[in-house]
Order: sequence, then C-alpha cells, then structure tokens
Amino acid sequence: MDLFALIAFFMPIVATIAMVKRSGGGALRYLLALPLAVALGTLVVPIDWKLGRVIWLRSENYSIAVQNAVGFCLFVLQLFWIFVGAVSGGRLATFLVNYVAR
Repeated sequence: MDLFALIAFFMPIVATIAMVKRSGGGALRYLLALPLAVALGTLVVPIDWKLGRVIWLRSENYSIAVQNAVGFCLFVLQLFWIFVGAVSGGRLATFLVNYVAR
C-alpha cells in the first residue's frame, strides 16, 4: 500500500508538469505549478491513508471473508485516489495555463 501512496503523491506532480509542458508553459508556470502540485499530492495521501485506516480498523472484528472484501475495496480506493491525483493535477495545470499570462 505504500507504493500506491507514493504513486498517489506523484500523480498530481507528473500530470501538472506534463500539461504545462504540453501547453508550452514558461518558467513562471512551472514556478507556480510545482509547489501547488506538491501541496495537492500532500493533501491526497493523508486523506487516503486516514480513510483507509478507519475503514480497516472498523472491519477487524468481522470474519475473514468480510476482511478480504474490505481489503479489495481499499485496493480499489487506492486506485481511485491515484486517478483523482492525475485528474486534479491536469486540472491545476489547465487553470494555470488559462489564467497566468504568457
């Protein structure tokens, strides 16, 4: 799960850099985009971690089959947060490209 958290952290950063590069962004856009993307990644990972931890701790008292189902659901939740990071990083870059002067 730590690998997924690492991927979820870097997805907004990678998506933002790719979108700014694709749109022909200058140094000012990179200067604004990188700290915002790191902050976005820093926001996504603790939310994911705390939500997964709460769900897992609540399911400890149930049977093994239920725990396996919860584990699979947490896996899908990790993939969801990776997707959210990628989309939000792209949206951040689009916002910066549209509203920061060339």
